[in-house]
Amino acid sequence: MFDPTAFDNLKVVVEGAVYDLDLSGEINILDRRDLFDFAHYERTYLIQYSLLNQSESSVTLHLKADMSHFIAERKGLADKNRAGAEIEFTYEGSDKLTGSKKELESAWGADKSWEWMNISSSLRPPSVQGILRFNRVITEEMVDDILQMVSFSAETLDILD
Repeated sequence: MFDPTAFDNLKVVVEGAVYDLDLSGEINILDRRDLFDFAHYERTYLIQYSLLNQSESSVTLHLKADMSHFIAERKGLADKNRAGAEIEFTYEGSDKLTGSKKELESAWGADKSWEWMNISSSLRPPSVQGILRFNRVITEEMVDDILQMVSFSAETLDILD
């Protein structure tokens, strides 16, 4: 029998939470990717969604586990706080998103780390990305926190319009 990793279990929770919001009509799922990088032994799950009435703004949830997470899990090194995965949210929208920076940062709390990028392209209109990082490993014991994060990320999309 297949023994799922912590990443697999967390992915099921994340995917279920996002699809529940989609089925209830709160959000619209725009994209989903389940990737394995053989060169770096890294798994990444991404799911992008927006509010139904939003066309310019979205959020992408990234769940990522690399070799150190898998080794920690297999060797039972949970005390080293590496068995699990990392999670981040990327808010993306038009340059109007710049005006929502402080409001988003305040909504998520001061203990998080943000990276803001202004993207210029010769092919598309300018856009802004805000990447929210939690700077800690997310473990299977934090399932309730993950469910709240997913729900809150959908709620904070209201800030962008």
